Amino acid sequence: MKNQTWLVAKNIYRSRVKGVGFWALVLSPFLLGAIYLIIGLVISSGANQSPKMAVVDNPALTQILSKNDTLKADIRNESSLDDAKKDLSSGKIDGFLTEDNGAYTIVTDNKSSVKFDQSSFQTALTQVNISKTAQRLNLSAADVQELLSPAKFTMKTQTSSGQKSTGDGQTGANIAIGSIASILIFTLMMMYVGIIGQEIGNEKSSRIMETLLAATSSNVQYYGKIIGVILLLATQLGIYVLGFGVAYPFIKNLDQIKAIGAMLSGITFGFGIYLVAMSLIGILGYLILASIVASLVNEQAQVQQATQPIAFLAMIGYIGGIAGSTVPGNIVLKVLSFIPFISPTLMTSRLAIQYSTTTEAWIALGLQLLATLAIAKAGEKIYARNVLSYSDEKIMSQLFKGLTGRNSKKKTTDKLVSENGEKKNPWRRNSPLRLALIIIIILIILAYRFIFK
Repeated sequence: MKNQTWLVAKNIYRSRVKGVGFWALVLSPFLLGAIYLIIGLVISSGANQSPKMAVVDNPALTQILSKNDTLKADIRNESSLDDAKKDLSSGKIDGFLTEDNGAYTIVTDNKSSVKFDQSSFQTALTQVNISKTAQRLNLSAADVQELLSPAKFTMKTQTSSGQKSTGDGQTGANIAIGSIASILIFTLMMMYVGIIGQEIGNEKSSRIMETLLAATSSNVQYYGKIIGVILLLATQLGIYVLGFGVAYPFIKNLDQIKAIGAMLSGITFGFGIYLVAMSLIGILGYLILASIVASLVNEQAQVQQATQPIAFLAMIGYIGGIAGSTVPGNIVLKVLSFIPFISPTLMTSRLAIQYSTTTEAWIALGLQLLATLAIAKAGEKIYARNVLSYSDEKIMSQLFKGLTGRNSKKKTTDKLVSENGEKKNPWRRNSPLRLALIIIIILIILAYRFIFK
């Protein structure tokens, strides 16, 4: 059976890898990254050009500003305002500066390809005015320096791992990490939910499933497709890692890459392991859900409709992960972060910004793993029951009956009685009712522990 399962997985993997659609999916981020890189280089090339500035009839101010390295501009003196206007119109300069009783004005041309840094010039001119005021008040250079010295200030954040120095930049980086993690997990989920849904939908609409099940069991098809899609995901991630490794020596000095590296520098090894584990288990759970739901369709056109509720479920965690980056203390988000199939994105985001402890994060991972195993086991019977069924009932109605074990031709009360008249025990081992009760009890305990305590 294992050999047959791997045979189905290899068939799914090979058919997809050889297709143009998979490679378009894989290479699209590289294309977008190349476009972003080209645009950034074009913008940075224009930004790196030094603008030409003329100071109108003020040699002393020209000398002071020309020595200021922060301005990043070529500054020269112009004898008259009329000459400065002519040079600006002809493109010889990019702007000119005038002074009137301590008030400064910079005039630029809208046709110029380079721009002046307004904040840098404002800071430099403020220092000029301070120096003039100090001279008028007979203040020494040391007095001026003492007056302008900023206060010593350090901002720290109390986290589960202790205190660490932080600030607006680090806070923004943590929010970005949480948001990016939620986006990546959600995107990969939706990509491969669609792929596995299409595979099962194609087989059901072409009525080839009868032939396949004549040679193999439903469990072989069920798990083989899931393993094949997981192999596709591993291939895509491997290509990204390899591509980044090859490109890194050429792009490591770019400002964008340095900014990303600074942002990711706060990620610990433990968080990296958790991110990978939660992402894989979360995606696996959604693939199993997609397999179950896709087995209920009659034709390919119904696949998107069938997987839409799964997209809505993933969207809850996705939106919660984005919202959790900005309002992480919200009690509703805290509770939702423990619920399976919502926790992969939401808890990952909360852990990234250190609003959840490592213990809480691993508890959520454990619950997600248990839910994934339970859904996988329940999905075996649902898949086997419906993969050869072509019912006209609504898909959600079929799914509900499959989860509860109800037969569309029998009432609920008849379900508990077997053919020989003996009653079945709904609390038997591994029954869905018993499993659901266990999950509810765990959630109640977690809610009491983290909300009311």
